[in-house]
Amino acid sequence: MVIGAPRGVVLDLDDTLYLERDYVRSGFAAVGAHVAARSDSDAAQVADHLWRRFTSGEWGSHFDDLLASDPALSGRVEVLELVEVYRHHVPEIDLLPGVRDLLADLRGAGRRTAVISDGALVGQQQKVRALGLEELVDGPVVLTDVWGREGWKPHPRAFLHVAQAWGLAPEDLVYVGDNPHKDFDAPRDLGWSCVRMRMPGQLHQEVEDRLDPDVTVDSWAGLAEVLSVTPRLT
Repeated sequence: MVIGAPRGVVLDLDDTLYLERDYVRSGFAAVGAHVAARSDSDAAQVADHLWRRFTSGEWGSHFDDLLASDPALSGRVEVLELVEVYRHHVPEIDLLPGVRDLLADLRGAGRRTAVISDGALVGQQQKVRALGLEELVDGPVVLTDVWGREGWKPHPRAFLHVAQAWGLAPEDLVYVGDNPHKDFDAPRDLGWSCVRMRMPGQLHQEVEDRLDPDVTVDSWAGLAEVLSVTPRLT
């Protein structure tokens, strides 16, 4: 299915523009280094412990588990301290193949691009900087945590903000995301088109749709087709 040529393309960040598991691994490495600096622990072993737990399907309470697994860490580091290290670290992440070219092609075709993303504000800001997003999209880059947790998706506030900033009608807008739990409620209710990115390595790849997107793609090349984007001549 081809959506056509929307005038505005709004993108999710985590697991859409890059793989979120890469951010997690980068954050665990930062936590490992921090723990090692305050104890006799080996940084790589700490990071590996956290990573093994994550890849086994455990997505929460990583740092509580870490401290419980090693009594020698008691009194040397605290869970909230590790959360702060994780959120503030400079992530080692890269845009997925095809992202940079498609954003350039959209801009060359006169189509607007923006980002809407949930998550703790400082961590999301670090991701935006690491990926250089503010230079790649026209904006706005909306990090919903500026309004507090109540502003996170599926709340429509960020989507209304972008539509009003651009002055575009719902039929001119498309949202591209990965998470069927929350990404598509607001844009669907507002009358936007919705594209689900369902790619290998995503955390929600196997989660079934709750609201049917207009189309599902498994690559950025596929997204370019759906959006009727003609690649630039090189």
